[in-house]
Amino acid sequence: MTDKGKVILVTGASRGVGKGIAESVGKPGDTIICVGRSVDSGRTVSQFGFEINSSLIDTASNIEKQGIECDVLPADLNLKKDIQNIQSIIEDKYGRLDMLIHAACQIHDDLVLPKPFWEKSTDLWSVIEVGLKSNYFLSHVLASMLIKTPKSLVVQISSHGSSCYMHGPIYGAQKAGIDKMAFDMAFDFKDHDVCSISLWSGIVLDEKTEKVSKNMDEQYAEFLKGAASQAFAGKVIRAFYDQENKMQHSGKTLIAAEVGKELGITNPDGTQPRSDREMLGGPKDFNEAVVY
Repeated sequence: MTDKGKVILVTGASRGVGKGIAESVGKPGDTIICVGRSVDSGRTVSQFGFEINSSLIDTASNIEKQGIECDVLPADLNLKKDIQNIQSIIEDKYGRLDMLIHAACQIHDDLVLPKPFWEKSTDLWSVIEVGLKSNYFLSHVLASMLIKTPKSLVVQISSHGSSCYMHGPIYGAQKAGIDKMAFDMAFDFKDHDVCSISLWSGIVLDEKTEKVSKNMDEQYAEFLKGAASQAFAGKVIRAFYDQENKMQHSGKTLIAAEVGKELGITNPDGTQPRSDREMLGGPKDFNEAVVY
């Protein structure tokens, strides 16, 4: 890693949005630290009745093909000892952290069933454990490095589910919690030049979405036409990080499609992902009052 290279940690990097971010947020000279539970190349997980590729090694291979260094850190973000281990490794090996991107999530098969919450498994609580609780604990242990790294950035990956009914109360509570946590962290970080945002990634054309879409109707296929590529959020995050004025946005919840449009980021085919603000709502403005 060169002196100018950035150290970037991405959770949930084995598949889905996290994988797309890990593979697209870096530049040559950077080091991407990929965190997740699925390590071995070619490994798959079952989700919604489909086998989805899930491998940190495969993600790392795609990153290294771009001339970017990659470090694979297997971890279960439910476990404090694994989170503390991440902190120890990054502190000892790099001594800095330029970007912390929370993209990990735990998706239960019951999540998208069109049923009331009391007919779904209580195991859905894992959505809170990984994606809210783990985000807090990981941010907590890595804060000491973030505040000593100039112009660092913390990103929480969220969604429109914090403003509309989406998949039920557990999912909504997690996403609303992420947005508020990013806002409150921004207050604590502001004197240390650390920018904290929540980013609504929107619907993303990853392997899972593509497989699910084959069993859906034409209306769903039409909806997907406005989707973001798997790499879009990562490119948006990098363009946002590179702005000199990003601290002006600290504490805000932003929509990736809107930030991308403002910064000139598109899908690989040149299309602009749809914001969905009009259909699903937009981020809320939190009150600036402070109570200690």
